[in-house]
Amino acid sequence: MSDLGQTSARQDTTLAAKNAVKLFGSLMVTWGIALGVRLLLPRYLGPQAFGVVNFADAFTSTLFVLAGFGVDTYIRKEVSVRHEHASDFFGGVTALRGLTAVVLFGATQVFLMVADRPPETWAVVHLFGVSALLFTFNQSLAALLHARGTVNGLSVLNIASKLIWGTGTMLAVVLSLPLWTVALAVVASEALKTVVSVRLVTKHLAMTWAVNVGATKLAVLGSLPMFVNLAAHTIYNKLDVSILAVVAGEEEVGWYGAASLLAGLALMVTPMIGWVLMPLFARARARSDEEYTRVMRRSLELVLAVAFPSSLFMALGAKEWVTLLYGAAYAPAATSLKVLSSIFVLTYVAILSSNALILTGRAWTQAFISIGGLVVNPLLNWVFISRAVRWFGQGGAGIGAAIAQLGTEIVVTVAMTSLVGRRAFDARSLSVIARTLVACAAVSGLDWWLLEQVHPAVRLAADAVVYLVLVLGSGAVNVKELVAFVRTARQKDPTPSMPVATTEPVVS
Repeated sequence: MSDLGQTSARQDTTLAAKNAVKLFGSLMVTWGIALGVRLLLPRYLGPQAFGVVNFADAFTSTLFVLAGFGVDTYIRKEVSVRHEHASDFFGGVTALRGLTAVVLFGATQVFLMVADRPPETWAVVHLFGVSALLFTFNQSLAALLHARGTVNGLSVLNIASKLIWGTGTMLAVVLSLPLWTVALAVVASEALKTVVSVRLVTKHLAMTWAVNVGATKLAVLGSLPMFVNLAAHTIYNKLDVSILAVVAGEEEVGWYGAASLLAGLALMVTPMIGWVLMPLFARARARSDEEYTRVMRRSLELVLAVAFPSSLFMALGAKEWVTLLYGAAYAPAATSLKVLSSIFVLTYVAILSSNALILTGRAWTQAFISIGGLVVNPLLNWVFISRAVRWFGQGGAGIGAAIAQLGTEIVVTVAMTSLVGRRAFDARSLSVIARTLVACAAVSGLDWWLLEQVHPAVRLAADAVVYLVLVLGSGAVNVKELVAFVRTARQKDPTPSMPVATTEPVVS
């Protein structure tokens, strides 16, 4: 690699590391707020009312993904290397989303009437629809800022919006306000992000909002495989809740939703992949295939270093987490949580593999794999939900849905990873994964042995100590590399004279 290329690579890595630290700090604060609210909400609402909220959220998230058009990945891929391109297509995409939203709200009301949903839930569903539409728009605005490398304002905004959402939600619960006010708090949070994000994007990208039909058409068509992939993936990930609502009732939806909320904690660093790694991958790929392959392999190791223990300890303490946080009314959710916890290591690998397929020109390939998941998921739900009810009784429908999700994720991840092949894994990363799996197996055995002998807190603490000893002692987690990453994040900005540095402005 030339000296200029090496300089560009160092600058991009430093910028990505700094943005990762800023966004991760913001993410931790927002996760703290979200954790408090989401853990209290099911307890105070109860399984029945929480089932209504969970259904409304899942249904509208599924439907309004159709307004996304897949442009977020296109933004991170294209705007990362030519910032001015945002003005060519984003105004037209925004107008197209507005027209699509009218159709989707009409379809929502038709579904509510045909499915004979109670009229008192209509406002809850429609308000969640508004929040889903704003969320889709805000994700694209955030993608523009991530691609530009300007994340300071976004980091603060994420915290402020979460505070509004948390405060509004808790007021609705504490004051026993109507259920639709819970949805209204989400709308207020997303509306704030929309207003401020529009100003940040206009400022940092000098973006105009004119509608350019030709450029919009090219962007939408260029995003089509990503759109198909995202739509299929979102639908099969949310479809289980809608199926449960129809065949098993609100209480089962409430139990399953509680398990899903807790299991989702294992995905806490997922946003970092799109926010930081995707632009870094795109720039590394533009310089050389060798550099891109190296960056992806090492990134996968770091991501899995977080994913494995998160999933493991979510599963080992499933019964305790559910009863401690939600109360005895949610005890039937524990087994669903154990099954769901095992999914998310697969999810991390699938996300990185999907990015690899997109950046190497095989976006349609990963889209067709996701379509395959959309076919497999309803079939597995049909096979397992009714049988799990007979096998497990209360909470069985959720266990069946969780098994269906696990099966779907296995199919999708194996298909994507097999296509990526050596680009994602080398002998070193496979060795790290093997050693981590051995550590997980050993800790699971210890946990089973201690299950009836000691207090759960002591058992989980012993599990954690043994896990750390095993992964550090075996070299499954490379502490030196983690420390090096943090040190890179703390380095000073590259010198202003460097050519690439001038494309990444410092934000006060």
